Amino acid sequence: MMGVVEHAAVSDVSMGDSQKAPSAAFEAFYVAELPGQVRRAYLLVGSDEAANDIVHEAMVSVYRDWHRIAQPGAYLNRAVLNGCREHHRRVQRSQRLVSRIAASPLSAAPENDLTDVLAALPFPQRAAVVLRYFEQWSTADIAEALNCSVGSVGPWINRAIKKMREALS
Repeated sequence: MMGVVEHAAVSDVSMGDSQKAPSAAFEAFYVAELPGQVRRAYLLVGSDEAANDIVHEAMVSVYRDWHRIAQPGAYLNRAVLNGCREHHRRVQRSQRLVSRIAASPLSAAPENDLTDVLAALPFPQRAAVVLRYFEQWSTADIAEALNCSVGSVGPWINRAIKKMREALS
């Protein structure tokens, strides 16, 4: 599963001379949020390296706007989910390009473990399942994080569960 989470020193992030060093509050936030965010990102993207990159980029964004953000936890959640969504889009574009170039299919059917089954789901379904069942988020919180209506979350989860059952049976 996941390897060791790399902890970059908060002070290592270059912000230029005009900005102050991070507050103790940000450092505590960073330490508290990093492991859970990396775990969530890993479940969404399936790669340790990509998960770490996404979360650290999101943390830099929070750091830069720390004094202007009213709800840093919500801001970080949205930034990580958006990073995962963008990663998923890049991977899909890359796979389509490789598929067009390659004479044969990229690979045989994926192995039926949970990570592969999750990876096969469309991003909104995967995100909804991960946030609901792995992170114990409410439907309203999932809808807010994914920028969709509460009514969209239930069908995404139901379709995802149906696809997962079929793939794992």
